[in-house]
Amino acid sequence: MTPALSAVYDELLARASAPGLRDRATALRSAFLKRTSSSTPAGLTEPEDRERAAWDDALTSGGLAAELADGLDDPSERALARVLSRAHRAVFRMSRLGSHRAAHDILSGASFLVLPRDDIGREVLASEGDDEVLFEARVVAASDGAAMLPGVIFHPPDATSLIYEILTVGKQRGLLRDELCDALLRMQHTFRHLARVKINYAYKVEALFGAPSEDAAGAAQPGGRGR
Repeated sequence: MTPALSAVYDELLARASAPGLRDRATALRSAFLKRTSSSTPAGLTEPEDRERAAWDDALTSGGLAAELADGLDDPSERALARVLSRAHRAVFRMSRLGSHRAAHDILSGASFLVLPRDDIGREVLASEGDDEVLFEARVVAASDGAAMLPGVIFHPPDATSLIYEILTVGKQRGLLRDELCDALLRMQHTFRHLARVKINYAYKVEALFGAPSEDAAGAAQPGGRGR
């Protein structure tokens, strides 16, 4: 995010973690993690990227940013908090347009010019380097461009072609944007947490409508994760 957005985001995070909203924030984050996980591995904590994504969801879709905006003293901070509350969630790929960077929403075809001062956008492009790698995130738009919220979750590179096929079927069957995004995060969770699972077992059309059980991990090839 930009420095200004980052400061407002951190302030909202602190207020949502304080007594009074803490229990509700925890419930919203837990609900997101439950929706986007194929299972809850015993004794394991959620990875950092999922924890950040859960906070993004609580502040935006969960309504906490909009609710907390009025309590901010500075008018510009209140405006930024309301911008955060309207973040656009999607599956993206990142590309360069000359000296600029753009996040392309593969669900709708929309493109967002990422602000040069957006640190998260720079990190996303630098960390992957392949403009066909897909990731899930939320972007906030302003008059001069867009910035990303911290909860970026990458899909494995080998899943890209499968994701396009899955989204085509999902849209044909009338699934909503959030349903599609949640389903893909469940698939990513399956691939990340089930030992030796093949990419085309984790990412498949059938998983749009229910998470595979861990017992089915035996369908994977032995000797490492299949690709």
